[in-house]
Amino acid sequence: MTYRLDPAAPMSEALRRVAFGELEIAQSALAAAPPERHSGVHSARKCLKRLRSLLLLARPGMPEPVYASLYGRITAIARGLAAARDAQALIDASDKLERKTGPGPGLGPLHSLRTWLHKRRHAAEQNLERSAASDAMRGLWELRPAFAGLTVYPDDFTPLGNGLRLCYRRTRKAFHHAFGEGRDEDFHEWRKGVQHHWRQMQLLLPCWPSELSARAEAAKSLSQLLGEDHDIFLLRKLMSTPTMTFGSPEETAAFLKRCRKRQRLLREEARAEGDRLFAERSRPFAERIEAYWALAASAAVETEADKRPDNVVTLGDMRTPRAG
Repeated sequence: MTYRLDPAAPMSEALRRVAFGELEIAQSALAAAPPERHSGVHSARKCLKRLRSLLLLARPGMPEPVYASLYGRITAIARGLAAARDAQALIDASDKLERKTGPGPGLGPLHSLRTWLHKRRHAAEQNLERSAASDAMRGLWELRPAFAGLTVYPDDFTPLGNGLRLCYRRTRKAFHHAFGEGRDEDFHEWRKGVQHHWRQMQLLLPCWPSELSARAEAAKSLSQLLGEDHDIFLLRKLMSTPTMTFGSPEETAAFLKRCRKRQRLLREEARAEGDRLFAERSRPFAERIEAYWALAASAAVETEADKRPDNVVTLGDMRTPRAG
């Protein structure tokens, strides 16, 4: 996988390599013709999410206008691709809700809602073929010069260590706030932070693969729980919209009760996973990862030195024989 920072490279160069790798994957995915277009859009959106996580990690070492411009442009491209995928996600969520909650009252409105979602997805896919995919491709090409100049100062792990600490602290606070307030919107905010943490652990995985791959998998699992929770919230929101009618008031009430019961179970599981994943405070967590990175970078330098012939010294990009 290309989504890994190289401890042997200067940090700005390592960031650019990863960014261009994601841009290449996204462009190739969007170039796919139907019927592979839908999966291609899904792949491209994942690349854009990974790019946002990378920028958040590097943010303390970047001029704020540069960061804001790049982040905003990526978000705009992703928004243009969202409609078809979001409709499909809610269709999948309705199927999963029925499987997980079993037979009983409240399924009648769900079937009507699913029919409406299929029509919505079809309309979004038509728009995708007309303009959305080509607009996204153009936006990705226009991002390349901006990422070619991506640099952080200082050109080492220091800004990323600060970015990691800030992201982790914000997500840890969002975790406690979500369970303190209990609002659907707060759980969605926590989910976004968890997704960034998952991807940032993937970026930093080379500094200690066994530990950080385990954290990445745990964050991914938690993100999926919170994603299901958010999808059910969106199904509830659609079902409760005054201008939409998918069943009788009694059927709708039974469906909403089914949703809330499923969300309670998901949040109980998410709380247990969140307690483990965010048990450590932000500063010692970030300092520990920074220490791992320093060790990995030092080992990479020693490995490169061992590969160098004994009678050659390096001066920049030049190789000069040693005096006898």
